[in-house]
Amino acid sequence: MNQPLVLDVSRLLWRAVRAAPGGIDRLELAMAQHLLREEPSARFVFTDGGVVRVLKPAMARRLVEGASARWSGHPRDAACGRVTAYLAGAEDAFPPARARLADRQVPLVDLGRNLLAGLLYRRGVPRTAEPEALQGATYLNLSHRNLDDAKLFAALSRAGHLLCYLHDDIPLRRPNLAAPGSDQRFRRMLRHLGERPVRIVTNSAASRRRIVESAAAHGLRLARVEVIAPPVAELFTHRTPPSVAGRRFFLVPGLVTARKNLALLAEACRAMAGRRDFDLILAGAPGLDAAEVLAGLGAMPPGIRLLRAEGLSDHAMARLVRAAIAVLAPSLEEGFDYPVHEALASGVPVIASDIPAHREYVAGYAELLDARDVAGWAAALADFAAGGPRHAAARAAAGRFAAPSPARLLRGMTELARAT
Repeated sequence: MNQPLVLDVSRLLWRAVRAAPGGIDRLELAMAQHLLREEPSARFVFTDGGVVRVLKPAMARRLVEGASARWSGHPRDAACGRVTAYLAGAEDAFPPARARLADRQVPLVDLGRNLLAGLLYRRGVPRTAEPEALQGATYLNLSHRNLDDAKLFAALSRAGHLLCYLHDDIPLRRPNLAAPGSDQRFRRMLRHLGERPVRIVTNSAASRRRIVESAAAHGLRLARVEVIAPPVAELFTHRTPPSVAGRRFFLVPGLVTARKNLALLAEACRAMAGRRDFDLILAGAPGLDAAEVLAGLGAMPPGIRLLRAEGLSDHAMARLVRAAIAVLAPSLEEGFDYPVHEALASGVPVIASDIPAHREYVAGYAELLDARDVAGWAAALADFAAGGPRHAAARAAAGRFAAPSPARLLRGMTELARAT
């Protein structure tokens, strides 16, 4: 008989009220949906404070279905309306990409979201601990949350197996590109994982190599680390004809933060030769350093507008992706990079940085360029904007990309978790 699966949804509970998910949120939600469909005995727990609390089945379903509905959206939601207006030529559909007051107060904005999440979901979490819920079960943590807490691992001693998904080691290796204090939390987490028989999974061979190296640099030896790529939402795998846009544009999905290397794109736009008659749309939530990043981009040259599209549902993002000249991903560091995979799964050309995670998964499907080569990016943007041969080759390459089945990836993860 299969061991019951217990998924930690602590992160999802706090983030389900956000307008759009991040990559970690996508994986946690996909697994929660998979368990609701395929594993009737699965349970869902909240572990903030190092205490295991089991969500009632109705509460767990409400949380998962609520996050799914909010993040997926529907073809006539408000975000799709903004995209439709933009593609029809509306000048005010997306605002200029300037720093706003909210970008300077990201922790305060997050506090407001947490209060809302508490009202909607936190009150449905039992107040008393239920460590017996883990007895003989297989515990899954796909978000890193609370893995730096020794009290959680003490509670997890009742579990039969543990599987933890590590998305990258950027907080340790490049702390300047991560949230303040995350390097210390990551170090504690690795120490706990290194001291226990835990199944560790990550998103790429590049991440696996670096996680193992980072652990070794701190005197830690991890158990074998497996690689299972996160699933791409099926909405992005539908090869529908591209929407016709009133103005041509490049799309830059993802968090607005220094790690995404947006300054390179601004410099490349200023260095371009030839026609400059397109928009550059930043489509992502603000990171803690968003105000500084946006202020540092500088002015765009004549003919290029730098715009911002935040809080897009998956339906809205998918439509915008399919209408873009290309998706741009000049990141300095990535473990996987969801937007790149979503764009290629949609058959949309991609220009991405030549970093290990991109080379591993999308070499031969995306055009890869040095993340510091301003002239190289400027030449690529000029060709793509003009519909040149490089753009045609990139579209043909994207058409050959096929994302793995989400169900197969998620089932593989649960099978691995139960393996002795």
